[in-house]
Order: sequence, then C-alpha cells, then structure tokens
Amino acid sequence: MDNKNITILIPAYNPTKDLIPLTNGLLQNNFNVVVINDGSNTESNEIFSKLDSKIKFIEHPQNMGKGQALKTGFEYILNNIPCKGVITADADGQHLLSDIIKLAEELDINSTSLLLGSRKLDDTTPFKSKAGNAITRMVFKLATRVSVYDTQTGLRGIPYKYLKDFLNIEGQRYEYEINMLIYCAKNKIPMKEITITTVYIDNNKASSFKLIRDSAKIYKCIFKNSNLLQSLLFGISALLSFLIDFILLLILNNITSPLFDERIALLFSVIGARIVSSIFNFFVNRKIVFQSKYNVYKALAKYYLLVLIIMIANYLLLNILTIKLNMSLTLAKILVEIVLFTANYFISRFMIFKRK
Repeated sequence: MDNKNITILIPAYNPTKDLIPLTNGLLQNNFNVVVINDGSNTESNEIFSKLDSKIKFIEHPQNMGKGQALKTGFEYILNNIPCKGVITADADGQHLLSDIIKLAEELDINSTSLLLGSRKLDDTTPFKSKAGNAITRMVFKLATRVSVYDTQTGLRGIPYKYLKDFLNIEGQRYEYEINMLIYCAKNKIPMKEITITTVYIDNNKASSFKLIRDSAKIYKCIFKNSNLLQSLLFGISALLSFLIDFILLLILNNITSPLFDERIALLFSVIGARIVSSIFNFFVNRKIVFQSKYNVYKALAKYYLLVLIIMIANYLLLNILTIKLNMSLTLAKILVEIVLFTANYFISRFMIFKRK
C-alpha cells in the first residue's frame, strides 16, 4: 500500500501534546497530513510550532466548530491533494497510529464505504461517554433503521469521491458527524465499522464536547431527519383529540339516551363529539405536526372526507362492539381508536397535510 494515496485530516482545538508524536508517526509512514487549528487558545501555539514543516497547517481565526474544521480540510484536499481518500482523526491522543494505519489499509482497497473506527465501550469507558453513545446508538437505529455501534467516533475513513458531497452536509460542530451518518443512511452509502483500541485519557478531560449543548444538537439532527418527532407529535395530537372526543361522547350519550333509541342516541353522540374534536385535530396537525403549507381549503376538504370515513368506521365498529357484543362503551371506544390510529396517520401525512 502506498500511504501517499491517503490523507490524514486532524481538526485541532486546544490539542494536547499527543498531537506532535502522532503527526510525526504519520509522516514517517508517508501519509499526507493536514492539521486545522480551529481557533485554539494562545497556549496551543507552542504545540503547533513544533509540528513538522511537511504538514499542511491551516488556521481558523476563531473557533468555528469541528464540523467546519473538517469541511475546511475537505475543501483544501479536493483542491490540492489528489488521493484515494481521507482519514479524520482527533488531536487529543484518543486515536492510535496503529488504528489509523488499520483504517488506511481498508480505505486503500474499499472505495465505496464510509469506514468507522469503532470503539468497544467497556468498564474503562467514562460513564457519560458510555451512556451517551448507547442512547445515540438506539435513537439513530430507530430513526434510520441502520445499526452503527459507535456513532460518535471521530476516526473515519472517507473515500475521495464522497468529499464533495460531504462538504454540503449541514452542521458546524459535533452535529456534523451525526449528519454524515444520516446522509450515508439516507443515500444507501455502506458504513463499515472497524474495531479500534478504546482510549480515554484522564476521563476524557481534553475533549471539547459540551454535553448538554452538543448532545441537544445531535438529537435535534436525528429527529429532524426522521419521522420520529412527527410521529410523536401526531400521537400527542391524536391523544388530545381522543380525550376531547371521548369526554364529549360520554356526555352527549348520557343526554340523548333518555330521548332517543339507543342507536340514534349513539349516532348523534358520535357525530357531535367528532365535529368538535376534528376541528381541534385539523389545526393542530396542520400547524404543529406536519407544518403543512398545502392549500388550506383543499386540505380541509380532504380532511373532512377522512373524518367522515373514520366516523362511519367508528360508528359501525362501536355499534358491533357495544350492541352486538355487549362490550362497555369505554372499552369499545379505546379499542376502535387504536385500530383507526395508524390508518389516520398515514392518510394524513401523505394525502392531506403533504408538503408542497
């Protein structure tokens, strides 16, 4: 393998002294090396001054975030260093030279997959890192249906042909790396995990990852690029509408039962309750859940056609369960709403509140 075909990109924000032996080792193995100083403090100048002159050193005048530092490096490499691919590595000593070489060997023969240096998190892993990775792994799988064990690894091998596309991925800070995984999942780009050594120095003290701020951005990106949040909001909207519908149904049924035949009383109760709850449901779904700008009158017409269909189905099912099977109205109503919920969601999403 000719290591000159592989470029190592290191975004550095207040790096540790480990950056110096790491870059020296990379140069000794004939890699191209690019280091991005992402607005580090003045104390870091001593470390940067000791870097070998063969390293391409680029500076941001102020801290712009890891994602932007990676993009700056990608753009420089695209314009100046023809190569097979790029390996991104951290500047805090967590990525060993041997593991970078391991990814480089795979990248040399694999031009289709995003390579991920996957740490096996064990008892030596700081609790916040282990818990954060476990939660992100689970949420990412739910959102994309793609399994990635170490979603937060910074050691990645990127084939050259993907660099231009990766430049256009959103995000300036740590959320950029999760957006990269989401992009690959959406565009059917294979992701291959390669086991690397797990290294945490001084309980990961050197990391610039801000737990609350950066975690919030990461989860926002995952939810934004999936239907999880929309499904959750739709469920809340449906629950509130159900409570309105349910309470009104019981009230109206108590009022009309002494006045009419039980079938007529049930029909009036179902219609009255559904009119009120449907008005509430329409505007919550349109404005909050689907944020649709589709013509309101067309949406309203389609919505009430769906309401009519659901209401007929609701009445027929309630009629069967309560009158023919002698089930209580409360239990019957809950069962019917569960059955109709899924159909309601997909029809609402794809036919009524579709985006322009």
